[in-house]
Amino acid sequence: MDILIHSDGLVLTDAFRTAVEGKIGRVEQFAPRALRARVRIRKLSARPSPRQYEVRVHCEIPGKDLTAEERGPDALSALDTVAGKIERRLRKRKTNRLAKRERKNPRVKLKS
Repeated sequence: MDILIHSDGLVLTDAFRTAVEGKIGRVEQFAPRALRARVRIRKLSARPSPRQYEVRVHCEIPGKDLTAEERGPDALSALDTVAGKIERRLRKRKTNRLAKRERKNPRVKLKS
């Protein structure tokens, strides 16, 4: 899976880039067929505020794409929250897909 990182208003350090790749890279365990994830990090205001940074993640997967957005006082905390949102949505999607497959053919036993 490709992870494309865009930043507006701030300089991406290597440490932050690896943090993004580590947190968003976990998406692959819930959606192994995911094509790419686009991460956009923006600094909204020059003054410190509780909503200074905005992180938006767009996951391109077969079917409907998933997006999540969060604002926070620093980019890393917003990234943590967005990663949790995306993982929760992907887990729900995978559970629903497996349940639907089980309802179609009740004789098939799924491996746990």
